[in-house]
Amino acid sequence: MTTGATITHYELLRVSRRERPEGVRAAYRRLAQQFHPDKQRGNADAERVMAAINQAYAVLSDPAQRADYDRALDSGFSHSRPASLDEVRAHDRAWPWWLLFGTIAFSAAAIGTVVYKSYMPGVRAAGQVLTSATPAR
Repeated sequence: MTTGATITHYELLRVSRRERPEGVRAAYRRLAQQFHPDKQRGNADAERVMAAINQAYAVLSDPAQRADYDRALDSGFSHSRPASLDEVRAHDRAWPWWLLFGTIAFSAAAIGTVVYKSYMPGVRAAGQVLTSATPAR
């Protein structure tokens, strides 16, 4: 399978160009079972991946469209496709570390402020002290 955003319908369904229609149908069914949005609850990319799988199957299951598609591939035509299934899986597993870091930094700042204000009750803001700390007249 190629890396990047340009893949063929054959690569998307993980079949060879010589695959018989029965093999294409079996590959489609296997991938549809695995990546159907109903089975991928919470996966934002599931609909996009399923749409790409459906489009690839629609082209490769129709003999006339498949012949046209093969001629286009032979002539060097390439079209932009959604990311490969492996890239979608890697994206799903990736944790947004920046979000974790931001949450920890914000929590530390909030806790630090509370601790600072509780141990330094006479300090309200930079350069300001409580009026009760000044002598009364």
